Amino acid sequence: MNNKFKLFMLTVIIGICNHVVVASNMHQVLSTSMGMANFNVTENASVLTASGSESNAPDEPSASAISLIALNVVYEFMNYPKKSYFLKTTLPLMSSDGSGAFLAGAGMNFYISSMSSKFSINDSGNSLIFTPTLRYYWGPSLGVGYLIYNTETAKKSDIIFDLEVHGGLIYTIKKIWGIRAELAASRGTGVASSTIGVKFFVGMTYFLEK
Repeated sequence: MNNKFKLFMLTVIIGICNHVVVASNMHQVLSTSMGMANFNVTENASVLTASGSESNAPDEPSASAISLIALNVVYEFMNYPKKSYFLKTTLPLMSSDGSGAFLAGAGMNFYISSMSSKFSINDSGNSLIFTPTLRYYWGPSLGVGYLIYNTETAKKSDIIFDLEVHGGLIYTIKKIWGIRAELAASRGTGVASSTIGVKFFVGMTYFLEK
Protein backbone atom coordinates (compact mmCIF):
# COMPACT_ATOMS: atom_id res chain seq x y z
CA MET A 1 0.00 0.00 0.00
CA ASN A 2 2.86 2.36 0.85
CA ASN A 3 4.53 1.80 -2.54
CA LYS A 4 1.23 2.40 -4.36
CA PHE A 5 0.79 5.70 -2.52
CA LYS A 6 4.33 6.78 -3.44
CA LEU A 7 3.66 5.92 -7.09
CA PHE A 8 0.43 7.93 -7.02
CA MET A 9 2.16 10.98 -5.53
CA LEU A 10 4.98 10.73 -8.09
CA THR A 11 2.42 10.69 -10.91
CA VAL A 12 0.68 13.78 -9.50
CA ILE A 13 3.99 15.66 -9.14
CA ILE A 14 5.03 14.82 -12.71
CA GLY A 15 1.65 16.00 -14.00
CA ILE A 16 1.95 19.30 -12.13
CA CYS A 17 5.51 19.86 -13.36
CA ASN A 18 4.49 19.18 -16.97
CA HIS A 19 1.63 21.66 -16.63
CA VAL A 20 4.00 24.34 -15.33
CA VAL A 21 6.51 23.66 -18.12
CA VAL A 22 3.80 23.96 -20.79
CA ALA A 23 2.53 27.22 -19.26
CA SER A 24 6.04 28.71 -19.23
CA ASN A 25 6.29 28.12 -22.99
CA MET A 26 3.04 29.92 -23.80
CA HIS A 27 3.42 33.53 -24.97
CA GLN A 28 1.67 36.40 -23.23
CA VAL A 29 -0.76 38.39 -25.39
CA LEU A 30 -1.48 42.12 -25.61
CA SER A 31 -4.68 43.29 -27.34
CA THR A 32 -5.90 46.78 -28.21
CA SER A 33 -9.38 47.32 -29.64
CA MET A 34 -11.88 50.06 -30.37
CA GLY A 35 -15.65 49.84 -30.44
CA MET A 36 -18.97 50.76 -28.90
CA ALA A 37 -19.83 50.61 -25.21
CA ASN A 38 -23.45 51.15 -24.16
CA PHE A 39 -24.85 51.26 -20.63
CA ASN A 40 -28.40 51.63 -19.35
CA VAL A 41 -28.18 53.36 -15.98
CA THR A 42 -31.01 53.20 -13.42
CA GLU A 43 -30.73 55.17 -10.21
CA ASN A 44 -31.35 53.21 -7.03
CA ALA A 45 -34.71 53.89 -5.38
CA SER A 46 -33.15 54.00 -1.89
CA VAL A 47 -30.88 56.88 -2.85
CA LEU A 48 -33.75 58.80 -4.45
CA THR A 49 -35.92 58.29 -1.36
CA ALA A 50 -33.20 59.68 0.91
CA SER A 51 -32.90 62.79 -1.26
CA GLY A 52 -36.64 63.21 -1.90
CA SER A 53 -38.62 66.44 -1.68
CA GLU A 54 -39.74 68.19 1.51
CA SER A 55 -43.14 66.53 1.22
CA ASN A 56 -41.38 63.22 1.88
CA ALA A 57 -42.63 61.88 -1.46
CA PRO A 58 -39.80 59.86 -3.01
CA ASP A 59 -38.62 60.69 -6.49
CA GLU A 60 -39.32 58.22 -9.27
CA PRO A 61 -36.28 56.15 -10.29
CA SER A 62 -34.82 57.71 -13.42
CA ALA A 63 -33.05 55.95 -16.24
CA SER A 64 -30.38 57.27 -18.55
CA ALA A 65 -28.08 55.88 -21.18
CA ILE A 66 -24.34 56.07 -21.82
CA SER A 67 -23.25 55.47 -25.40
CA LEU A 68 -19.66 56.03 -26.40
CA ILE A 69 -16.74 55.00 -28.55
CA ALA A 70 -14.19 53.33 -26.28
CA LEU A 71 -10.67 51.92 -26.23
CA ASN A 72 -10.22 48.44 -24.75
CA VAL A 73 -6.79 47.13 -23.70
CA VAL A 74 -6.35 43.50 -22.56
CA TYR A 75 -3.15 41.93 -21.21
CA GLU A 76 -3.21 38.12 -20.98
CA PHE A 77 -0.33 37.60 -18.56
CA MET A 78 -0.75 33.94 -17.60
CA ASN A 79 -1.51 31.50 -20.42
CA TYR A 80 -2.20 27.77 -20.26
CA PRO A 81 -3.07 25.50 -23.21
CA LYS A 82 -6.85 26.03 -22.88
CA LYS A 83 -7.23 29.10 -20.66
CA SER A 84 -5.63 32.40 -19.71
CA TYR A 85 -5.83 35.05 -17.01
CA PHE A 86 -5.97 38.71 -17.98
CA LEU A 87 -6.10 42.31 -16.83
CA LYS A 88 -8.02 44.88 -18.84
CA THR A 89 -9.11 48.49 -18.94
CA THR A 90 -11.74 50.34 -20.96
CA LEU A 91 -11.43 54.08 -21.55
CA PRO A 92 -13.88 56.48 -23.23
CA LEU A 93 -12.73 58.17 -26.44
CA MET A 94 -15.84 59.98 -27.66
CA SER A 95 -19.44 60.56 -26.57
CA SER A 96 -22.13 62.93 -27.80
CA ASP A 97 -23.36 64.26 -24.43
CA GLY A 98 -20.26 64.30 -22.22
CA SER A 99 -21.02 60.97 -20.54
CA GLY A 100 -18.28 58.44 -19.93
CA ALA A 101 -17.25 55.11 -18.46
CA PHE A 102 -13.85 54.21 -17.03
CA LEU A 103 -13.50 50.48 -16.30
CA ALA A 104 -10.74 48.20 -15.02
CA GLY A 105 -10.90 44.53 -14.15
CA ALA A 106 -9.51 41.01 -14.26
CA GLY A 107 -10.84 37.73 -15.57
CA MET A 108 -10.32 34.49 -17.47
CA ASN A 109 -10.60 33.33 -21.07
CA PHE A 110 -11.49 29.73 -21.90
CA TYR A 111 -10.45 28.70 -25.41
CA ILE A 112 -12.51 26.30 -27.53
CA SER A 113 -10.83 23.78 -29.87
CA SER A 114 -7.51 25.64 -29.93
CA MET A 115 -4.56 26.62 -27.78
CA SER A 116 -4.82 29.91 -25.93
CA SER A 117 -1.65 31.43 -27.39
CA LYS A 118 1.54 30.90 -29.34
CA PHE A 119 3.64 28.01 -28.02
CA SER A 120 7.41 27.87 -28.44
CA ILE A 121 10.20 25.80 -26.95
CA ASN A 122 13.94 25.86 -27.54
CA ASP A 123 16.15 22.99 -26.41
CA SER A 124 19.84 22.70 -27.30
CA GLY A 125 19.44 24.83 -30.42
CA ASN A 126 16.34 22.98 -31.63
CA SER A 127 13.14 25.01 -31.61
CA LEU A 128 9.47 24.10 -31.94
CA ILE A 129 6.86 26.82 -32.56
CA PHE A 130 3.11 26.38 -32.81
CA THR A 131 0.89 29.38 -33.65
CA PRO A 132 -2.89 28.81 -33.64
CA THR A 133 -4.67 30.34 -36.63
CA LEU A 134 -8.24 30.70 -35.39
CA ARG A 135 -9.19 30.88 -31.73
CA TYR A 136 -12.65 31.05 -30.15
CA TYR A 137 -12.98 32.00 -26.49
CA TRP A 138 -15.38 32.98 -23.76
CA GLY A 139 -15.06 33.91 -20.13
CA PRO A 140 -16.08 35.98 -17.11
CA SER A 141 -14.50 39.07 -15.61
CA LEU A 142 -15.00 41.23 -12.54
CA GLY A 143 -14.02 44.87 -12.23
CA VAL A 144 -14.73 48.33 -10.97
CA GLY A 145 -15.86 51.35 -12.95
CA TYR A 146 -16.50 55.08 -12.74
CA LEU A 147 -19.54 56.31 -14.67
CA ILE A 148 -20.55 59.82 -15.71
CA TYR A 149 -24.16 60.07 -16.89
CA ASN A 150 -26.82 62.68 -17.54
CA THR A 151 -30.33 62.82 -16.07
CA GLU A 152 -33.11 65.27 -16.92
CA THR A 153 -31.96 67.62 -14.17
CA ALA A 154 -28.23 67.15 -13.66
CA LYS A 155 -25.00 65.41 -14.62
CA LYS A 156 -24.13 62.70 -12.10
CA SER A 157 -21.44 60.11 -11.43
CA ASP A 158 -21.16 56.79 -9.64
CA ILE A 159 -18.70 54.00 -8.82
CA ILE A 160 -19.86 50.49 -9.76
CA PHE A 161 -18.76 46.89 -9.43
CA ASP A 162 -19.11 45.28 -12.85
CA LEU A 163 -19.64 41.56 -13.59
CA GLU A 164 -19.16 40.65 -17.26
CA VAL A 165 -19.52 37.65 -19.57
CA HIS A 166 -17.80 37.89 -22.95
CA GLY A 167 -17.00 35.86 -26.04
CA GLY A 168 -14.99 36.40 -29.18
CA LEU A 169 -12.60 35.16 -31.80
CA ILE A 170 -9.01 35.85 -32.86
CA TYR A 171 -7.64 35.24 -36.35
CA THR A 172 -3.85 35.18 -36.70
CA ILE A 173 -2.70 37.01 -39.85
CA LYS A 174 1.07 36.90 -39.27
CA LYS A 175 3.43 35.14 -36.88
CA ILE A 176 2.86 37.63 -34.07
CA TRP A 177 -0.24 39.63 -35.11
CA GLY A 178 -3.93 38.82 -35.13
CA ILE A 179 -7.38 40.38 -35.58
CA ARG A 180 -9.68 40.21 -32.57
CA ALA A 181 -13.47 40.71 -32.27
CA GLU A 182 -15.34 40.51 -28.95
CA LEU A 183 -18.91 40.92 -27.70
CA ALA A 184 -19.63 41.37 -23.99
CA ALA A 185 -22.62 41.83 -21.69
CA SER A 186 -22.33 43.11 -18.13
CA ARG A 187 -24.29 43.90 -15.00
CA GLY A 188 -23.10 46.60 -12.62
CA THR A 189 -24.11 47.60 -9.10
CA GLY A 190 -23.05 50.93 -7.63
CA VAL A 191 -23.64 53.24 -4.70
CA ALA A 192 -26.36 55.24 -6.44
CA SER A 193 -27.21 53.22 -9.55
CA SER A 194 -27.29 49.89 -11.32
CA THR A 195 -26.32 49.26 -14.92
CA ILE A 196 -26.70 46.86 -17.81
CA GLY A 197 -23.95 47.12 -20.41
CA VAL A 198 -23.27 45.83 -23.91
CA LYS A 199 -19.86 46.24 -25.57
CA PHE A 200 -18.46 45.33 -28.96
CA PHE A 201 -14.78 45.74 -29.87
CA VAL A 202 -12.60 45.03 -32.91
CA GLY A 203 -8.83 45.38 -32.87
CA MET A 204 -5.42 43.74 -32.97
CA THR A 205 -3.55 41.22 -30.84
CA TYR A 206 0.19 40.85 -30.42
CA PHE A 207 2.16 37.86 -29.11
CA LEU A 208 4.78 39.10 -26.65
CA GLU A 209 8.23 37.53 -26.68
CA LYS A 210 9.10 35.33 -23.71
